Amino acid sequence: MFKTFKAVKTSIRTSFKTFAEQYAKNQQLKRELLAQRGEQERRWREEDRTVLRAALAANRVALDQHNSTLRRAAGVSYLTLRCHEDTWTFLARTAFGVWEPGWTQSTRDPYDRVGPGATKAAHFTADPNLPPGRITKADAGMQDVLVSGHNLVLLLDALRESTASEATANGARSKTLYDRLAAFTAKLDPTAPPGRTTGILCRIDDSLHTQYVTRPPGGGGATRTGPDNPTGPGRPTTTPLLRKVPSPTTPTTRRRHPERTGSPAQ
Repeated sequence: MFKTFKAVKTSIRTSFKTFAEQYAKNQQLKRELLAQRGEQERRWREEDRTVLRAALAANRVALDQHNSTLRRAAGVSYLTLRCHEDTWTFLARTAFGVWEPGWTQSTRDPYDRVGPGATKAAHFTADPNLPPGRITKADAGMQDVLVSGHNLVLLLDALRESTASEATANGARSKTLYDRLAAFTAKLDPTAPPGRTTGILCRIDDSLHTQYVTRPPGGGGATRTGPDNPTGPGRPTTTPLLRKVPSPTTPTTRRRHPERTGSPAQ
C-alpha cells in the first residue's frame, strides 16, 4: 500500500508540475499576443494620424493665397451664386451662424416660413443682408443668391477657417467650395472698366465629363437651324434654369359710371 500511495503522490506532483508549466506558457503567449495587438494598434493609429495630417494639409489654404483672394473679392459689387439650397445652407451656416434650406431672405419673418423668426435671427454671427428678392428658388432645389462683395469676403474667410477642421468631411467640403469661389475672384481684373462683371453668374454645379453623358436616340432636342437654333440639327435647345416670376400687377383704376359722378363702377 505504501508503494501505491507513493506512486499516486508522484503522479499528482507530476500532473501539477505539468499544469504549472502549461499555465506559465499560456500566460507568456497571452502577454505576447497582447503586446503584438498593442503594437499593431499603435501602427494603425500612426497610419491614421499620417493620413489625417495629409488630408488636413491638402485642405489648408495658404495665408498669402487667401489674402490675395480676399483683396480681389472685396472689390466685387455683387455676383449671382447659383447652387443647390443645401450647398448654400452649408455656406450660410459656416459664415453667418444659422440658416434653413427653405429660407429666401435673412430678414425677420413673423411666421418663420421664408425667413428667420426673432429667435433664430438673434443667432446670426454676421448679418447676411439678404432681403426679399435676393434669393430666387428654381426647380430641383437649385437657387440663385445675389451675394455682395462683403458677403463674398465673409464666405471665403469662414470657409478657409473651416478647412482646418479635423472633421475631414467639413474640411474637404469647405476646401472645394473655397476653390470654386476663389476661381471666380482669380478671373477679376481691377484695371478693367467697371460694370463688366456686375452680377456675373458663379455656378457651383459640377457635372460629368462629356464622355459619360449619353444623348437620347436621334440626338434629341431641336433639329431646325436658323436664328432661333444656331447650333444646328441634333443639338438640344438650352432651357433657362430659373423661371421668371411675374411681377405683381398694379391694381387698375376703377372707372366711374359715365352717366353719374357717384360711386365708381364695379
